[in-house]
Amino acid sequence: MQTSENLDLEKGREIYPDNPEEAKTEAPKRAKPPRGLTRRKHFRPIILCLCLIFLGLSNLSAGLEGEISLGLSYSDNVFQLSDYDLQRFDEEHYNLSYVDTSDDLTLSTRIDLAYPLHYRWWKFTPSVSGIINQNISNADKRRQDTLLRFRVDRHYWSATALYGYYPYVYYRHFVDSDGSAELEKYAYERNLYRAELVVRPIKNVTAFGNIRYEDLYYNQYFTEADGNTLTTELGARYSFPTFSVQGSYSFRDYSAEGWKDIDRDDGSYQSNIYRGVIRLKAMPISGTSTKRQSWQPYLELRREDRFYQGDSSWYGGREYATTNTQAGINVKLSPVWNLSLDYLHIFRNVDSPNESVLRLKEFSENRLSATVKYKF
Repeated sequence: MQTSENLDLEKGREIYPDNPEEAKTEAPKRAKPPRGLTRRKHFRPIILCLCLIFLGLSNLSAGLEGEISLGLSYSDNVFQLSDYDLQRFDEEHYNLSYVDTSDDLTLSTRIDLAYPLHYRWWKFTPSVSGIINQNISNADKRRQDTLLRFRVDRHYWSATALYGYYPYVYYRHFVDSDGSAELEKYAYERNLYRAELVVRPIKNVTAFGNIRYEDLYYNQYFTEADGNTLTTELGARYSFPTFSVQGSYSFRDYSAEGWKDIDRDDGSYQSNIYRGVIRLKAMPISGTSTKRQSWQPYLELRREDRFYQGDSSWYGGREYATTNTQAGINVKLSPVWNLSLDYLHIFRNVDSPNESVLRLKEFSENRLSATVKYKF
């Protein structure tokens, strides 16, 4: 079965700005009863302490900043089905009966609130984001995510700590292999902890690095996939007079833990991730100034080479090569209104000695999206 990260592809992942100021054959299994989820919540006392410190400082100036985003996206393969599964869906196969439509529209709403605090040459910015996504045809495809951040800015560098809570991430249904032949949701809950540093050591060069840790808790039917993921990324960006180039490398280590408790297959994997971005400088829509109106296209390429660590017939020797090609344009309509148009193509190539894995896991997907943002 599919593990977490590619199933939750980050849409519109941040492109670092010029100035740091500025997503087998299954053996029988037994379902575990629902259990309470243990979540780390150490960020709460940390944020409280920081807030108390800031309240005690003098000479502070602050003002609430916000942004509201409304988005609409279309996917031609919303469940990331293989050609074999798409054919079975057309034939109304029971295993795909949970799919209302193989393509779908997604409505999204995002609210970002930040409260910058200035103290001498320092800038401190706590912020919170709320994100809601809902598919039109396949109602089980929905999200309600929350992000908490704390950022520190100096002239040549910035540092950010982030916590993200994703209470419900649904991928698709699978048939229960315990003999009931029931279709069950393959869904999980995720806690994300991330620390990031961005530095401008010399003119036109931005270097960045981050580390992220994730806890994954699957529903009671797929507890064998419970585990954690550790990802590190290093990259740099160089700004030319008319465009910029950015590149990064990430290493991801997903350690599955739940399978040990119920004697299932080990779905752990390791990944090498390569990412490159070319982005033109903002150009005026009319006249010579970009202060009020501008447009800015970009092209992004991303490749993940994933190697599964298990030695079972289902995971043994399995490798994924997933390529994402994304292009888009950001249009500043006014100082407070922004429009972004994006296209994303995803293709996953699969290598495995198991014919079922080859037949079920390879897929391609195309996404078109439009987002309107308003700053206040």
